[in-house]
Amino acid sequence: MRSVSLNLLPAPARRRVSPSPPSPPAHAHLACRLTGPLLLATILLQPAVVAAQQGSDESFKNKVTANRGNSWETTAAPAVTDWPAWRGPNGNGVADRRDLPVRWSRTENVWWSVQLPGWGTSSPVVYGNRVFVTSEVQKGDQKSLLTLCFDREHGEELWRHDFGFGVDQRTHEKSNLAVNTPAATKDAVYIAFGNADIARYSHDGELIWVTRYMQRFGDPGMAWGYGVSPVVLEKTVLFPWDHHEGPCYLIGLDQRTGEISWKRDRPIGTSHATPLVVEHPGQIDILVSGKNGLTAFDARTYDELWQYGEGEGPFNGEIIVSPVCGDGMVFLQLWRQSRIHAIRLTANGESPEAVWVSEKPGSQEPSLLYYRGLLYVLKDNGVLVCLDGETGREQYRQRLGGTCNSSPIAGEGRIYLSNNEGSTFVVRAGREFELVARNELGERITASPAISGDQLIYRTDSHLYCIGRARGESRGRRASRSLSAFERVCSSEN
Repeated sequence: MRSVSLNLLPAPARRRVSPSPPSPPAHAHLACRLTGPLLLATILLQPAVVAAQQGSDESFKNKVTANRGNSWETTAAPAVTDWPAWRGPNGNGVADRRDLPVRWSRTENVWWSVQLPGWGTSSPVVYGNRVFVTSEVQKGDQKSLLTLCFDREHGEELWRHDFGFGVDQRTHEKSNLAVNTPAATKDAVYIAFGNADIARYSHDGELIWVTRYMQRFGDPGMAWGYGVSPVVLEKTVLFPWDHHEGPCYLIGLDQRTGEISWKRDRPIGTSHATPLVVEHPGQIDILVSGKNGLTAFDARTYDELWQYGEGEGPFNGEIIVSPVCGDGMVFLQLWRQSRIHAIRLTANGESPEAVWVSEKPGSQEPSLLYYRGLLYVLKDNGVLVCLDGETGREQYRQRLGGTCNSSPIAGEGRIYLSNNEGSTFVVRAGREFELVARNELGERITASPAISGDQLIYRTDSHLYCIGRARGESRGRRASRSLSAFERVCSSEN
């Protein structure tokens, strides 16, 4: 892939799509495939695979369905224990065909736990037998930003490192600068902090490079720090620079050096939403929220393809909620607490189709979860809303309790939702609300958990927990699974 400077290319034509009354879905089940950081590089290096998917919508759907659990997942997909980035390998918070725990406490079904130095709100990631997480330690006026690596099996700390403190930033009282979730690949882990410092480490803790945006672009004096997490592309690491002062850019850093490989101009406006990479017929897109809209960029050329939304609205377009994709649809908000929009992706970089807009606002911080045809919205006030993915019709609205900042995850027909009091609610997926269990860890949870094999890895403010069924029980349950049950799971996903 050729690296080019922004100034060497003419500005691409922008196509803005304004929300409009939805038309009946022509192909509501058109499949899109989420392309996580580990899958993207493989797909970009296999043009024959992408070309084979071009054509009719139905043929692409069949192609994706046929490849579930087969060639792509055996050659390109991460290992079952890997949760390498924000919201997992596909950026959607979903991992099925696992034997996840349902009930736990600080002493029950805990495989291991460790106390972290300091505290933070970044989510843990897992690659192979290593768990990576960040934390901030403050002694007096001195702050240290730490990267920590733990053994996945036993919780033993393998290494920790502080690559030095850049420009300080004001943060909200419920957070600090250890807010951005790492991204790991087979030979690297990319670490970012809320002062827009980003670094690359080896899995053994060797510091490869550090890039500090505020030294390069200036200090915009952010109100709440900078919460975007890095996204790994084929040869670059995507780490946008969106804030209220400007100028703003979509930036790709060279994985080897940390230098800017490419950048694209962005409208001025703060965004804490991590971009989403999506593959769909004839196209791999980077979807970027911000400035009261959603913008699509071509993942190969980095050219802007289209914009959805009016481009103006409340809060100067500040957005925290990340978009999510499923069944050919993208679900998004235009700003914090805006109504939820559903759009249908079209082939070959064409503008999306507006499908529906929710009657009531979405959340302010927890990102959306799309699972088995339903959209789950965890509101900041602890209310869970379930919407039909095709129509946007509300299925139920149920108060769980507490305030919520953590984004939900799903697996094995269950939704896992945590609040700031340290409670995790396990809810059965479906159109009717059913609470399966409520579990307590006794410390605030604002990070989103990682699904690693049959375990859940939770980060409270100052602890890391690996939670799973009792070891004998887990093996027994997995051994007793039947092929027909496996096929029913796959069928329900399709």
